[in-house]
Amino acid sequence: MSAKSAEVASVVASVLNLPAAEVTADASMENLHQWDSLAQLNICLAFHERFGVAMDMETIASSTSVAKLAALLPN
Repeated sequence: MSAKSAEVASVVASVLNLPAAEVTADASMENLHQWDSLAQLNICLAFHERFGVAMDMETIASSTSVAKLAALLPN
C-alpha cells in the first residue's frame, strides 16, 4: 500500500471504528458494510480536516474508496 493510501485508510478506519488492518488499499463502499452513505459524509469530512482537500458534492459522491480518495491528494 502506498503512503498516501495508508494515510487515507487510517482516516477511513478511524471514522468506521475499525482496526487499521481491516481497511486495505482496495477498501470501498462496495466491500465494507460499515461504509454507508452517512459514513461517506463523515469520511469526506474527516478527509478534509486531515488533508485540507475541499470536495464538491460530485466528488463526495464519486470518492467511495480508499484508492479514489488517495487519488485526490497531491503528489
